[in-house]
Amino acid sequence: MHLRHPHQHRALWLRITTVSVLLVLTLQISASGQTDVDRRGMLAYKPSPAARRRRPATSKTRRPPVSRLKIEVPCRAWVPEGQLPKVVLLCVHGLGLNSGSYEAFGKKMSNMGIATFAVDVRGFGTWMKVQGKQKVDFDSCIDDVKQAIVILHKAYPGIPVFILGESMGGAIALRFTAMYPDLVAGLISAVPSGDRFQQGKTELNVAMHMLEGWNRPMNIGAKVIKQATDDPNVAKSWSEDPYNRQEISPKELIQFQNFMNDNHDIAEKITNEPVLMIQGFKDRLVKPKGTVELFNEIASPDKLLIVVGDREHLIFEENQFTDEVIWVVLGWLKSKVEKSKP
Repeated sequence: MHLRHPHQHRALWLRITTVSVLLVLTLQISASGQTDVDRRGMLAYKPSPAARRRRPATSKTRRPPVSRLKIEVPCRAWVPEGQLPKVVLLCVHGLGLNSGSYEAFGKKMSNMGIATFAVDVRGFGTWMKVQGKQKVDFDSCIDDVKQAIVILHKAYPGIPVFILGESMGGAIALRFTAMYPDLVAGLISAVPSGDRFQQGKTELNVAMHMLEGWNRPMNIGAKVIKQATDDPNVAKSWSEDPYNRQEISPKELIQFQNFMNDNHDIAEKITNEPVLMIQGFKDRLVKPKGTVELFNEIASPDKLLIVVGDREHLIFEENQFTDEVIWVVLGWLKSKVEKSKP
């Protein structure tokens, strides 16, 4: 779990030790403030001093996880200082990104009293360093999210846990809510549609690369970034983060598109859970009308769609949220928490 500041480490440690149900959890604090991306099994571990000297912190190795609960998935955390949170939020990132893309958002929400966590999706982030776990695997990802949320419920008994996802992460969050409605208090899903601009051209490109090998990686990073943002700073951050993934095989891309296409059937299975769906009006990667259609297919009557006029593809990740978006999210969360009180 990513706890950026030492005082956050202490606050979370003090809180955890007071909860008897947390015997299954451990909190390991790195004295150096850095953790290597190598793993012992599936658990990140504190590196030796020699390893830390080999991997000095630079702008291209930003946001490595520094400490974690014993959740057997790569996970980062931003928690309120010295107080129990009002809400717990688990975030799932988009295609090609990693859990660190929520760093600015996580800090912002923790300052508002919301404990925010983010997991790496299988095949991305620190999973790329785990032998046998480097490929996209949505079934295992759903299991990872379930494990994280179950442990968060144990860590924060009685506090509502919401799930938030963006793009691919929005679709993962959508599916998780449909499969495990009792584990989440509500869903925030940003740009979850699989209806994309230039989709025909992308499919042709994938088909051409299949001739070179079903599992041979193809570079999609530059194209996705170009469609996702006009901001050079976001594009630079996205392309240079070593935890992001630029190359994906045709097999994985087909698996990804099939997963996204299933959104329409999944949406109908969300019958009662609160849903907040958000779409950027200036998105040039995912078609806004696709998100609207998906929203209409959600069976739950407790749903709200927000279209943000000046936003591109990213709404929450890579520091792309606005104050207005934050206040919408906070207001929605507050209303759902108050509504759920007996």
